[in-house]
Amino acid sequence: MTISTTLTIQNNSGCPIDNRGTVDYKDGSLSGSAPATSIAAGASTAFTIEQNNSLSPGPEGTVTYKLETGNEQVPLSFYWNYSSGAQHHESYTATTDTNLAPVVITQTDTSGDHHATTYRVDFKPRAPHEWDLVWALSVGLINKQLHALRYYQLIPSSFTQTASGGAQLTVTAMGDPTVSVPDDQTTHLDVHLPFTTATLQYVESGATKTQALSGTTVIVSLDLSQAQVTDPNTLAATSEAKQHIQGLQSLNYSVYRLFLDLANPSLFRSLQVVNASNQPVALSQAAQSALQATLAGVGHMDVAYTTQAPGSPASIVPTFAKERTTRYGTNGNYSTLNVCMMSRGRKEPAWASRFGFTAPLAATTNPDGTPAEARARLFLSQDTLGEGYLKPVVLPAILRASGIPGSINRLAPLKYQCVGTKDNSSKNDGRGEFVQVNNGFDQYVAGTEGISFTTQPDLTQTDRCTLSLTGQFQVNIEVSQYPLDFIGLGMKDVLGRATYVQPWTGTVTLQAGSGGKLVTSVNIVLGQAPAPSVDKTLDGWVFNALDKLFNWSSTSPQDAITKQAQDFASNLATAFRDNASMALDVEDCVVLPTGSAHDYSQFVFNAEGAVQVDVSFPG
Repeated sequence: MTISTTLTIQNNSGCPIDNRGTVDYKDGSLSGSAPATSIAAGASTAFTIEQNNSLSPGPEGTVTYKLETGNEQVPLSFYWNYSSGAQHHESYTATTDTNLAPVVITQTDTSGDHHATTYRVDFKPRAPHEWDLVWALSVGLINKQLHALRYYQLIPSSFTQTASGGAQLTVTAMGDPTVSVPDDQTTHLDVHLPFTTATLQYVESGATKTQALSGTTVIVSLDLSQAQVTDPNTLAATSEAKQHIQGLQSLNYSVYRLFLDLANPSLFRSLQVVNASNQPVALSQAAQSALQATLAGVGHMDVAYTTQAPGSPASIVPTFAKERTTRYGTNGNYSTLNVCMMSRGRKEPAWASRFGFTAPLAATTNPDGTPAEARARLFLSQDTLGEGYLKPVVLPAILRASGIPGSINRLAPLKYQCVGTKDNSSKNDGRGEFVQVNNGFDQYVAGTEGISFTTQPDLTQTDRCTLSLTGQFQVNIEVSQYPLDFIGLGMKDVLGRATYVQPWTGTVTLQAGSGGKLVTSVNIVLGQAPAPSVDKTLDGWVFNALDKLFNWSSTSPQDAITKQAQDFASNLATAFRDNASMALDVEDCVVLPTGSAHDYSQFVFNAEGAVQVDVSFPG
């Protein structure tokens, strides 16, 4: 009797699994179909490996795949071993990135000689839902925008619109238009047009008829439209918004307008009229068609303008955007239109549930528990904050303040290692700083000055985002002498070496500061310096050489390095306090018809680990 095992790989990740490698049937042979070359989200593949004969080893082997997130390929390896020994020992394992795509292994049949095992591949999406940025624009915010646009007469409060076939809509007075979100994960919006005084004229069966629409609300359900902005001056937006968009275009950014197009009835999903009691008003087919055609008098209503930068800039400015809705049934004011974005030239996520946010995304209460005004909320992934702001702006500023050039290495989201050194090895053929001639020898000091530090996010703060810094300055000194060149000898004699260290810790804090502006601050605290490591007594003249080398003015290298660290801490704090360009700037991501973002609150890490901040716009 031979033994066999049936293996099932179940793709529960929501991402495609593909790029199957060559199956390694180390022992045993395939019975039936081979494992699929790719496994769609929600699908599975099953295959059976059997013992070659009753005397051969039991089934053992491996198959590999790649899980596609859209921007990474996660290697997956599935291993099986069903021993033919007397005890028939079994082993089923998987190799994967357990933080991103864990694999759950379950033996589903262990009876008899023919067994079965399932490898279930799961997925742990990185907040916010694998996107780099998500702007959640609340319905309440959008409606405030529409109110402002009507106030500035950028949306008509009265109009007369004709259409073919004798149709005419006369609106003497119209209230503020509003929108609502009818469903999830779509681009559907319902537009509510309150007609205070209005009359519809239409032709039916050859006769001209009139329908009174005063005191009614016309509700149009349609898809959000999108078009690239070519001339900001033609937009139905405030001068502030137009100027900001012109500035974005001057940077070679593409700007797209998201708008409700009431001039194009082909986009309407439905149209209905309700009275003051929210009861339907009956319209004949002819009246319905006439109303649909004459709503063009309202025209276009812009909702937002989104930015897309070219290439792969190291910033948080988006390079890709897609819009979807999230409906909040408890209070529609907190339903949101979500502008989901990628930065740095990254692709749209492949995860199937990337638009499936849980409502509400906008804040419904203030920190003190009182009801919150419906605003916008921005979500940033940790990696976007790191790669789009911390790495290109904050960490180079820290290195500059130290006066030591260095490199920045990403270890994980918001975790970096920075190392910098400078030395005098370029002098005197690598010997360092020439000091003096002493007893027939040239004496030199070689010095290396270094800085190293790491960053680590602190997810415990409730009113700000904080990253901890752990670092040190270090000076390595080597004093050597060489026989004078005319003797013809080049032997190096090391007189002594010494190492001086100044440890420090610090914090990088990002928060919504006074005046509602985003503020970044860096605070450095010096630690207790350990005793210097000096293997030989160094003569006092060495310190003069170090003064020349490092621009110090102290007879103690330890005192000098401590003072340098103090100056570093002071200069760094001043650099961020006095330079607005060092602050995180998110204003270029989304612009509303009344202008760009201007007020921020509650800049924190949320429960999922993403950075979130509540945002207000003019209007």
